[in-house]
Amino acid sequence: MMTTKIWWLGCCLVIATSLAGCGGGSDTKSKTTANGDPPIEPNSIQQAKQETESDDQDDQAVITTSAVGKSSAKNSKPTKNAEAADNSTTAEEGDDSSGDDLRVEAPKKETPEWFIYKITQVKLKPLFRPDDAEAQSLEKQAELRRERNEQIVELATEAIARTHKETSKDQSKERVFDLAVHHLLEAEMQLAIAGEQDHIDALYEHASLLYQRNPKSKAAIEAGMTLINFSRMNAQKFGREEPKSLEEFARLARQFAKNFPQEERQAIPVLFAAGQSCEFHSLTGEAVQCYATITEQFPESQATQRVTPIMRRLNLKGKPLQLAGPSIGGEFLNAEEMTGKPLLVVFWTTQAQPFVRQLPKLQELVSQIDPKRLNVISVNFDDDDNESAVQTFMDTNGLNWPTIFETEPEKRGWNNPIASHYGIQNVPMYWIASSKGNVVEMAYDIEKIEPLLKKLMTPRKAAASEEKPENSDN
Repeated sequence: MMTTKIWWLGCCLVIATSLAGCGGGSDTKSKTTANGDPPIEPNSIQQAKQETESDDQDDQAVITTSAVGKSSAKNSKPTKNAEAADNSTTAEEGDDSSGDDLRVEAPKKETPEWFIYKITQVKLKPLFRPDDAEAQSLEKQAELRRERNEQIVELATEAIARTHKETSKDQSKERVFDLAVHHLLEAEMQLAIAGEQDHIDALYEHASLLYQRNPKSKAAIEAGMTLINFSRMNAQKFGREEPKSLEEFARLARQFAKNFPQEERQAIPVLFAAGQSCEFHSLTGEAVQCYATITEQFPESQATQRVTPIMRRLNLKGKPLQLAGPSIGGEFLNAEEMTGKPLLVVFWTTQAQPFVRQLPKLQELVSQIDPKRLNVISVNFDDDDNESAVQTFMDTNGLNWPTIFETEPEKRGWNNPIASHYGIQNVPMYWIASSKGNVVEMAYDIEKIEPLLKKLMTPRKAAASEEKPENSDN
């Protein structure tokens, strides 16, 4: 009996912690009861209801204060919800008693708190027993995880149904409602990631309904962010093959900023992330919209200072390239003085692994172009105290093109005036300017500019000057 009570109180304390904003669970690691057995997991709401019959018979849990630290039950009273139970565990100052019992009241059956309590039980229970041979396969684990998430969705939905009309009257109900929504979204997210369309649709529906219910509520904000996180994962996985996933990520980021203008701290990083993702995949129009939303929705934010140079870079196509600086070797390079033939500009650092991976392809392409037909310069953003490391890298890899490298330490790295002027945040980056000096292409991947470079590999054919023979009568 005592073991059962100890386990029961443990769950109540976990619920109290969750209501305070610290809920959560793990798939593979969990607490157990005092005798080492895992807590029982209800397979459905009906089973969960049946399992509370013993709770109805013994409605108070007892645990010695020595098991939870200094505390006294002398002045504590049974509480009616898990949040109060959490407060009742606070130790009284100067109380060194260790033999008193601490009592808390269980959530009443089928109350919103009771459903949260059952969700906590589900999350605490290990996904499978280590000695279950059948559960060792990934397929079986995926099935068990799906069943558990579906069970959480069902329990959380019941809790929401019992609180959503009462939140305006009782602030404590709003906290239970928010916690139920959190569990619901967390479970729906996992099911959506698994590719279940019904649950993907559910994420969109939850976000819409919660926003309509209260646009300023914690639940509506969390639903909006959950939907963004889901779309961001899709963009990372499928962005290259499915540009629509990137466009959806960008759309949701802009929508969140407009729906929740008070959430500047969340909205701005999301907009930057969406903008950069679209940039990387050459969706310049989408990127511009994301950055523009920052300045439109949060004009007083310091983030707008970062947006200005980025927009300057994104709108550079068709405009003269203004780029100059000191080079390794002591010369001064100026792109405006390199007209007459196309110019390739390579932005890089020795530590950028994407650049290191793309370098062989870049060298192959450039080596096949007659130097008389193409100028090549680079801009290095390393922040080393001296240029020897950069020079060693160039010598080792056979890079013989002129390279801009700031001589003043405070202007190196991302503090380079060129990086600051154009809002450059990632490398490698490749720019191509026409023979007249206007920018015609910008890309993060060498494959994006390969078609243009290949056009320079074969010399242009001279126009035929021979006269056509006269027509004969035969």
